[in-house]
Amino acid sequence: MFILCRDRVAKKPYTLPFSEKKVYSLEELCYYIYNNIYSINEDFFQQSLAVWLRDETGLPVLAKKIGDMLRSEPSLKDLVVTLLCGCDYYREDEIRNLVKVMDGIANLPLYKKKKIKADNYLRAGRYGKSLSEYRRLLHGSFAVNFTTEEYGDILHNQGIAHFYTSSFAEAENDFKEAYVRNHEPDSLRHYLWLLLMQGREKDFEAEAVSFGMAPEEVRAARSEYTRAVSQCAVPEPSEDDIERYKEQLKKAFAC
Repeated sequence: MFILCRDRVAKKPYTLPFSEKKVYSLEELCYYIYNNIYSINEDFFQQSLAVWLRDETGLPVLAKKIGDMLRSEPSLKDLVVTLLCGCDYYREDEIRNLVKVMDGIANLPLYKKKKIKADNYLRAGRYGKSLSEYRRLLHGSFAVNFTTEEYGDILHNQGIAHFYTSSFAEAENDFKEAYVRNHEPDSLRHYLWLLLMQGREKDFEAEAVSFGMAPEEVRAARSEYTRAVSQCAVPEPSEDDIERYKEQLKKAFAC
């Protein structure tokens, strides 16, 4: 995708918090914010952003405005609107529509905001932080607010976080329990694939049958797993390849 830039393109990019994506212009920054508004919070805006706007994009007025706002604890909406109005990338009606979305987010109950926060950490690859947030949601006072299906979805995401930060056993249990609650095919697929990853062929067959899968569905699940392995496998990996191989498997199965 090409983004038309009217302002100066920075020689040094700005690295966005959480996602660590690099942007080279105000237009790129606005595009990211507009299309990822559910992952934007107050921590996204830091004084380093004001410095970058001043030194790299040649926008001292906007930089000062953002810097001054950050010193006075502004609302998230004010910061977003100020940035979006700093260039002509989005029309006035588009900014108004985004404000409505932000108002909707602001009016969400606290437990839903907490889930968005946890999901943002997971999406950004901060698995330890996301795991802490999911544990609080599942085992704290917020748990009673979620439907059975929503609770299952949180378990599924916790399974992904467990997959990256601890043992397969914890992730396996999360995915299984998630499927019992949300009945999502992805949760069952993650669970069965983990059994295959650990070489537990008999458990794979037994569990697939116990969850009501027909023989052709079991064969399809195994074939899908085999294809995923073949796409990321390293032929006769050396010791130096092992860690990279593991990471490739994780990306194939858990993302």
